[in-house]
Amino acid sequence: MWGWLVGGYTGVLVALTGFAGFVASGVDCSKKRADAYKVLKLVLMSVTGAGGVFAVLVRLHEAGLV
Repeated sequence: MWGWLVGGYTGVLVALTGFAGFVASGVDCSKKRADAYKVLKLVLMSVTGAGGVFAVLVRLHEAGLV
């Protein structure tokens, strides 16, 4: 059960990062590009930030996966 939950969460974050990166680099409208860049920064900081990594590791340890 936990594997599906972690896998789904990871899949959503990967899809969101990919789509925001595509829009930030490939759209002609500067407003949409700026908004997509903000979303991309937020997602990447939440995924790769030290606090986020620590929180994920604690939850995985509590679940018995790590």
